[in-house]
Amino acid sequence: MLSAVFFFMAIIAGWIVWETVTLSVEYVEIPIEGLPPEFNGFRIAQVSDLHGKSFDPAGSEVQAIRKAGVDMIAATGDYVHRNSVEGINRVLPFMQALVAIAPVYAVSGNHDHWTDWPYITGRLGEAGVMVLENSHIRLNRGAGEIILAGVSDPYTGHGCLTQTLPAQDNTVIVLLAHAPTWFEPWNAAKAPASLHRVSLTLAGHTHGGQVRLPFIGAVTTASGRLFPPSHVEGLSREGNGWLYINRGLGQGGLAFRFLSRREVTIITLRQGEPGSLLKKGR
Repeated sequence: MLSAVFFFMAIIAGWIVWETVTLSVEYVEIPIEGLPPEFNGFRIAQVSDLHGKSFDPAGSEVQAIRKAGVDMIAATGDYVHRNSVEGINRVLPFMQALVAIAPVYAVSGNHDHWTDWPYITGRLGEAGVMVLENSHIRLNRGAGEIILAGVSDPYTGHGCLTQTLPAQDNTVIVLLAHAPTWFEPWNAAKAPASLHRVSLTLAGHTHGGQVRLPFIGAVTTASGRLFPPSHVEGLSREGNGWLYINRGLGQGGLAFRFLSRREVTIITLRQGEPGSLLKKGR
């Protein structure tokens, strides 16, 4: 009987280890109303929540992004873990490997602000990463143009969409934001009105729950919500636009994952009409 218990525990332990180290590469195509034809097929790789972990510059994460032939890479915050500024040194080789593939644009996360965001910003810049801090740039392909905006972490209150977005512009906007705070139902009333102008928001922060229970789902998120019914991971329609929540590559306080594997996302923008359906892509 005792040997059977130990055998069962060994299986569970092995499963947890497997879920913690395994990488999931998620491919999704998103229809964007008004997307210029020059950007039809534009590919974005998203990475998030590194939490000061060391990732092999030639590892599976980098290989997946290189293989996908992306046009840009979005890094959506938490490069270090709270009060451990040394974590940026472990992350930089990975970020430099990404810069060698495509332009990398980054925004801050809550752990970055809790640690030393000005220092982290400088180190990311040294690696060739462009940090967007409540600001935007314009991306051009031929005669086509879209706006890439980056808002400072909303969870810690550093985000300012009024400063981030252009005053009046009908151009398609892709927004990088570490946390999906403004989209959560209990915060919807506090969401800035200008959010309705954003076609696609890429976020992280939640770790996909990090630990999920069969038939129940996520136990909690990095925001401390218990058994959250929504806004944990993946793609959702939010008003006039889309929201994608990446599960991240690192871990937070807990050193393991369960049923919430580490994620690299490959997003392909497609021309779409109102009500267009999304689909998985490769």
